[in-house]
Amino acid sequence: MEEKLKTILQELGNKFPRNIVEICNKMGIEVQETEQFPANVSGLIYKKDEKYTILVNAFHTIGRKSFTIAHELGHYIKHKKFLDECSEMVSYIKSKDDNSVVPALTRCEEHYDKYETEANSFAADVLMPQDEFLKVCNNANSIEEVAAHFGVSIQAATIRAQKTGGLFFL
Repeated sequence: MEEKLKTILQELGNKFPRNIVEICNKMGIEVQETEQFPANVSGLIYKKDEKYTILVNAFHTIGRKSFTIAHELGHYIKHKKFLDECSEMVSYIKSKDDNSVVPALTRCEEHYDKYETEANSFAADVLMPQDEFLKVCNNANSIEEVAAHFGVSIQAATIRAQKTGGLFFL
């Protein structure tokens, strides 16, 4: 499975922003937008009849949707056994009201914090590979420019910059 993803990413080359929906489709995963989620739920991945589907909140920004889809793909790649046992994984969400983190529709919760961290890291690696990210940061004038280059939210680009140890835009 990871080999298939590596092949797909090699075929795409260093063309950004990456089309994460196309990547998922090539992996055999359908991606659908839904208007049924509340604002604080970003997405989920589920399995039905041996097929996987990612649902993403239709009302979120394009950058947020891209990261959510990549995050859910991360669950598929890294936590497929867990997903198969539980049938559904929904990411933890941060409440805008009090900044608390709460699960939404979660079926299996053992190891969930670890899985969420791994899925976030996976999404950042797929959408903003470190070497390319550092190169873009070194040539960009703002984090907004970096986020636009990779097609992610400013928040996702900022977190990636912090995790790479860069203080690019003070």
